Amino acid sequence: MLSKTLSGLILVLTILSGVVILSSVPKFEGEEAPRPSQKVAEERRRLTSLPSGILSRFSLFPNSLKKPIPLAVMIENHEHARPYHIGIDQALVIQEFLVEGFISRFVAIIDARNLPKEIGPVRSLRPYFLDAIKPWSRTVFHAGGSPEALKRVQEGSEFYALNLLYFDDKNGEYGSFRKDGPPAPHDLFLKKKVFKSFLEEVPERLLQQVSWPPYTIGIPDGGENASDIRVNFFNALHNVSFEYLPLAQKYQRTNGGEVSPARPNTIAIMEVPIDYIGEYGRLFMTLEGSGNVQIFHSGKVWEGRWSRGVDTQKFTFTNADGEEIPFKAGQLWMMVLPTLERVSYE
Repeated sequence: MLSKTLSGLILVLTILSGVVILSSVPKFEGEEAPRPSQKVAEERRRLTSLPSGILSRFSLFPNSLKKPIPLAVMIENHEHARPYHIGIDQALVIQEFLVEGFISRFVAIIDARNLPKEIGPVRSLRPYFLDAIKPWSRTVFHAGGSPEALKRVQEGSEFYALNLLYFDDKNGEYGSFRKDGPPAPHDLFLKKKVFKSFLEEVPERLLQQVSWPPYTIGIPDGGENASDIRVNFFNALHNVSFEYLPLAQKYQRTNGGEVSPARPNTIAIMEVPIDYIGEYGRLFMTLEGSGNVQIFHSGKVWEGRWSRGVDTQKFTFTNADGEEIPFKAGQLWMMVLPTLERVSYE
């Protein structure tokens, strides 16, 4: 009798638990709750927000859905532009380089499948920006550039570069890219709908999916504690700090007192000497060869070496034993400096 009672009780509890579980599944008015098999269909519908010409180029098999289609956007980091940064929090990678006056400028690598509603302020191009993005993206959005950079994208075939200065207010087709509030020339922003129009024109060979993340993910052995990072630009308007946020496992970047909307998971600070300074203070540097690097993530730092054979290869980061240094999954911030003596941490 006891066993029958227990069996009956178990049956009732099982039924009741099933009711609770089923009742917790979200319902959608006029349709059934989505099933796991619908995930690919949902992704297909999401991708229809991209231009139809792009959709026809890429496989919609599940494995391919995980691969981003990287695009590069030049982002201004002048102190007058910095408060208006938008869209960079969605970047896969942000590369930071010095430009004239030894202030920095960003190259934001974003995914065509996950475009920000707006990104900017967009600014001008330099040759080493092109060298840096080449392994990931051959499609570049910018606003002007140095003579060397413009010649390279206008006369060569390795990049598809959209100079937004040529399209701003052109025949009223796109409208003005200028935004009220930010002072000129830091007031040019690119909106998602315009992105889509431009992407229709990009040659297929220059708009490709890539495997992501590009680096091994994990936590290396050893490492020194480094929750607070300081980068000395010799000017309070431009000095940078990164503060590790343990709960988020990200870094909060502050630049000249301005907190960035981007919160990277990994920071790679590379030592790359400046080859020479040209006309109007423009810098030239070589992003091939090797040099010292500091990798920060998970509240620690690992010293190592960066290396790169040719500009079609990505940078590699290795420790003293020649082993690859794993990164943290999420946004990667790569900062290029002429010397790591500018960097301190604790």
